[in-house]
Amino acid sequence: MGKLSLRSFFSEQGRDLPLSRESVDGKSIVIVGANVGIGLEASAHVANKKPSLLIATCRDAVKCEQTLKILRERCAGTQPTSLDSWTLELSSFDDVRSFVDRFDVEGPKCLNVLVANAGTFKPIYARTKDDWEVMLQVNYLSLALLSILLLPHLLHSATSDPSRLVLVSSLGHYLVEPVLTGSQNWDNVLGTVSAEKFGVYIVLQVAFVRELAARLPSPTSLVVTAVDPGFCHSSLQRELEKYCLLRIVLAFVKWLLRARTSEMGSRNLVCAALATNPQDLHGKYMSSCEVIEECDYLLSAEGKAFSEKLWWETIEVLSKVDDRVSHIMSTYLSAR
Repeated sequence: MGKLSLRSFFSEQGRDLPLSRESVDGKSIVIVGANVGIGLEASAHVANKKPSLLIATCRDAVKCEQTLKILRERCAGTQPTSLDSWTLELSSFDDVRSFVDRFDVEGPKCLNVLVANAGTFKPIYARTKDDWEVMLQVNYLSLALLSILLLPHLLHSATSDPSRLVLVSSLGHYLVEPVLTGSQNWDNVLGTVSAEKFGVYIVLQVAFVRELAARLPSPTSLVVTAVDPGFCHSSLQRELEKYCLLRIVLAFVKWLLRARTSEMGSRNLVCAALATNPQDLHGKYMSSCEVIEECDYLLSAEGKAFSEKLWWETIEVLSKVDDRVSHIMSTYLSAR
């Protein structure tokens, strides 16, 4: 069973992770949340490999321009020519739909890799204009919508090397089991998480990967993986660092817990996106570039029932957002 211990945590945090040497020749790749942190570092790693096209997404046009400038400076030695940056605001379902509409018209003929990376942390409860708790929508619902709407592109682009969908998760999912106890009695998982279970989205990402992978044909032409970058120095804590005392406390916690650099954490994403043993990663959870077990809760009978209920609720919600979701479900995925 999957457990998180202090010994294993510190062992992983202190490990130097391998840097992927795999080629991206002829591949088109989308990396979400690419303007800072692990998203930016993963984009720099991929850009230096000179893919056919890299689309790095950011929340607005200004950040897109800044990100392109940084990537071109970081990759001056290899001089990649096929870099682009598109806007994608994950706190808005309409913006996700617009991004996919644009991809359908302007995007490349193939999409080989989608790295669904989002990291927003709000210490104060807030809701989006779509009336969902902010972290739940940005870090889970919008990424699920994006993944499903781009599923046909990913499946049609597969060659002898399957396409990849990488959802960035967190080791924090090991810690939420007490919050989920009794979830079989919840009338509505997403409604309860959005209204009451602040921050539980981190386990939903792992559950979504398991459920999506189970519904793809076998053998699969799309490998779906949840990835934990580890505890990193990143902009994820920027909302907390606005406060002087919390900034000092966070600096101490990062030192105490041996926080990785964003560059080191990003190697996990690149590893999952380009690994030469993709079938071994399908439906799995990765940490430190290795497949490990998910938390005990998701492996239990209750957790499996929770995951399936979450899946159908997610599909119901997203089908109301975009009717393409239902079509994709019936065309490409099994009911299990």
